[in-house]
Amino acid sequence: MSTRIFLVGLPASGKSSFAKKLAEEIGLPFLDLDNEIVASSGCSIPEIFKSQGEDHFRVLERDQLRKVIAENDQFVLATGGGTPCFFDNMDNMNANGTTIYLNASLEKIKGRLKDDETRPLMKKYDITALHKKRKPWYELAHHTVSSYAQVRSLFSKK
Repeated sequence: MSTRIFLVGLPASGKSSFAKKLAEEIGLPFLDLDNEIVASSGCSIPEIFKSQGEDHFRVLERDQLRKVIAENDQFVLATGGGTPCFFDNMDNMNANGTTIYLNASLEKIKGRLKDDETRPLMKKYDITALHKKRKPWYELAHHTVSSYAQVRSLFSKK
């Protein structure tokens, strides 16, 4: 398997948590695409959405994804929930590493999002509708899992 690992899935599906844990366990750097965007733009994600809109954010996201791939041979990357759904991002990730779709239950995600004010799109979309819209892109991932144990088993030495 590739040493570039991309975790994709809905907001609050566990991408960042799983990516951090996996990176530590297998000895690869952990990266978070949203953090990379914030560092390069100097603005928080909600600020970007408010001042420049989602379309601009998606361009920044695509550009940072390309930069992360170009500048790093090894990593575990937590992507944004929409990353696979825009431009050629999913094709790019599939061509340059191993993609893993975290297919968490909608009930679990709804519980995590209930009081979360940091996710701009969650004010705009119902999570069930968002799942229906994005699922075709997520399902292009190399692997689909619903638990950390399943993620970890992909990288255990047989």
